[in-house]
Amino acid sequence: MSRILFTLTPVTGHVRPALPLARALVAEGHEVVVYTGTKFADAVLATGAKHAPIVQGRDLDDAEFDTWSVEHGAPAPGIKRLQWDVLHHFVGTVPGFLADLDGIVAAERPDVLVMDNGFVAGAIAAARHELPSVLFSVSPLAISSKDTAPFGLGLQPPRTGLDGLRYAALGWFIQKVLFREAQRAAERVVADAGLPARDGFFLDWVQTSATRVLHTSVPSFEYPRSDLPENVELVGPFLPAGVDRFRPPAWWDDVLDAHATGRPVVLATQGTVATDPERLLWPAFDALADEDVLVVATTEPGDYPANVRATPFVPFDRLLPMVDVMITNGGFGGVQQALASGVPVLVAGRSEDKAEVGARVAWSGVGLALPTDKVTDATTSEAVRHGVRRLLDNPSFARRAGELAAEYAEHDGVGRAVSVITEVAGRSE
Repeated sequence: MSRILFTLTPVTGHVRPALPLARALVAEGHEVVVYTGTKFADAVLATGAKHAPIVQGRDLDDAEFDTWSVEHGAPAPGIKRLQWDVLHHFVGTVPGFLADLDGIVAAERPDVLVMDNGFVAGAIAAARHELPSVLFSVSPLAISSKDTAPFGLGLQPPRTGLDGLRYAALGWFIQKVLFREAQRAAERVVADAGLPARDGFFLDWVQTSATRVLHTSVPSFEYPRSDLPENVELVGPFLPAGVDRFRPPAWWDDVLDAHATGRPVVLATQGTVATDPERLLWPAFDALADEDVLVVATTEPGDYPANVRATPFVPFDRLLPMVDVMITNGGFGGVQQALASGVPVLVAGRSEDKAEVGARVAWSGVGLALPTDKVTDATTSEAVRHGVRRLLDNPSFARRAGELAAEYAEHDGVGRAVSVITEVAGRSE
């Protein structure tokens, strides 16, 4: 059996997808250690894996992400905030994480290192300790390509040669100007780790340096690329079915009744980052207050319209089979869970990777994307209502979502990942 070390960004959307994978590896008899934040210790232990806490690295609760950033000098949302986030959260955290990982690798002697695609320190640790590595994605595929726009802009693939030229110019600007400081910081981190300099954009080599890259999606929800690196494979999502204990809220029968009688059920959710309910949830409640729909929202209960049912958390694998439309700010994992259940989505999100998720939703025909991550005024709130009505009234969206659900069902993301990880680990034994 193999010794497997997971290194995970201490953010819910990065840790939760790894839990069913860790559990499956433990069930096969492998020794699994998961290095991530203390917030996730119980969830890690529940898989049967060992939890290695963050000690010298930054153990930041993702619920406090925005508050911490502002307290440490982050500018207002926009281009400068994006530059600040990449420099301070992606690159600036690496030395502390590496200090922890040096000790963990020495103690655990892993055969393979498994990381999410946001954990820069994992890629550097694998190279530093000459470990084979497997990277899995928690976002749309972010590797640069001549067949796509630069990642993060939310632009669909080029339709003309002029589009291609424009995207190439944007790519040069992003790499050489926008993220110049982060690029130089990443190069310093690599040098300080005693490693040779790497060519190309640092966000690319973090991913392509892995022995294998597992993109957790399906072809119909990812742009085709003629230059996809040979180490990249689309395996399907790591769906967290059965991970969570579930005690139905008092109003659960309302959902069952709505589903049974054909009354549309709309799920409104904002995931775990960019979660201010004033940006999406509350305006969505107001927009749908007079619609004949039942709205289920993942937020604290409050004084909401009569057709709203709220709870801080509900396992999506229990709820989504009864949902007709999901409103979301565009978290990659949540959107894929919806599509795996054949649920069309309305995306209103532009931060992090959410613009890219929304662009793929529109491109694949499974829903609509609003060009904003803030629906606090009457105009954008009305756009939410109109979007939900369009998704409910036009059967093409549900039909297309159903086609993707069938494609998702053909992929066993966790099973394939287990095979790849054990194969890579076996090479080092």
